[in-house]
Amino acid sequence: MLTRSRFFLLAALLTLLLFNPSFARTIVVHPGESIRAALAHAKSGDRIQVMPGVYHEGAAGDLNAITVNTSGIDLVGLSSPNRPVVLETTGGQSFGIWVSPSDSMGPGPQSDPEHPPCGVSAARIHGFSLSGFTVRGFAEDGVHLACVDDFTLKTNVVHGNGVYGFFPVVSRRGRISENVVFDTASDAGIYVGQSDDVLIEANDVHDNLLGIEVENSRDCSVVANHVHGNTLGIVVDLMPFLEIGTQQNTLVSLNGVHDNNRPNTAEPDDALAALPSGIGILLVAADTTRVTRNAVTGNQYLGIGVVSFCLEASLLGLPCDGLDIEPQPDGNRIFGNFVQGNGAVPVADPLLDAFRADVAWDGSGNGNCWKSNLVGTSVPPVLPPC
Repeated sequence: MLTRSRFFLLAALLTLLLFNPSFARTIVVHPGESIRAALAHAKSGDRIQVMPGVYHEGAAGDLNAITVNTSGIDLVGLSSPNRPVVLETTGGQSFGIWVSPSDSMGPGPQSDPEHPPCGVSAARIHGFSLSGFTVRGFAEDGVHLACVDDFTLKTNVVHGNGVYGFFPVVSRRGRISENVVFDTASDAGIYVGQSDDVLIEANDVHDNLLGIEVENSRDCSVVANHVHGNTLGIVVDLMPFLEIGTQQNTLVSLNGVHDNNRPNTAEPDDALAALPSGIGILLVAADTTRVTRNAVTGNQYLGIGVVSFCLEASLLGLPCDGLDIEPQPDGNRIFGNFVQGNGAVPVADPLLDAFRADVAWDGSGNGNCWKSNLVGTSVPPVLPPC
């Protein structure tokens, strides 16, 4: 029996659901309509569903095609195998999808992506997800997140972007999974920088300058990815003069890393330009990394390497002093990997050619060890055991 008190309670609940503007909604965007316009009306918790089609957002020369500065947005492309949802540059746009707090948007804040103002101000976006999109043809990054907590980037295709495919920086508790990322000319297909607790899982990453990079981050995992046809496959590194100065506790496991022999197209002043093509997995000044149960094959220069930042600096003719980081790799464990058929192609530089092998270590750092790897060649021939 519906009593008077229950009637008023039910009426109050219906009013809350129907008339509360903060209640999550689903907004549908059809071809010919604007994703930007949908975002302008969206509130935290809203789901924006985009129907199949090719979308050109904004005008040629705009900095971003799509900008998100609201927490809790779920951006879903309702793609099917032959009917994708495509976000494509209108011409001259730098970024496809940019997600950050308001203080880190616009020409000034976006001019130095590795030093976002929100990294200092502590402003955050809480919750963002992107799925089912193809993002292509942007001059800088396909998808860029700064200071975003609890994010998911899943089942997207990101290709033909100039510098990075995915670029979450100063972010936390993220998942990058089941994406296809390729044809990134100047840097990484998937980059995670200065971030914590990010899982990079089950992606197909190929034909980029660098496949997957985890830089100055903590407690991240690179698991079960297919990394092939890049110049460098997977890099875990520590770089100086960023907002966060440690690289710790990375897991690199169950990845297939093969034939990463694409020509090096890095800018001449980029540290990557000094490295030979044909590297599978490389740790640079990283600490407490676990590299385990990977299959690393057919990389013409190096299968798995562990080196100091100072070695990389020396290749550029730079000194290794005055840094704000500890440049040696420490406490890394490389165990249970299959590493065969790498290092078959000589390089002209004698210093570099000396490290050509399935597994190599430059002798720097403390507590690095190797165990139960199926390896053909190693430098030095005997490595410290775990």
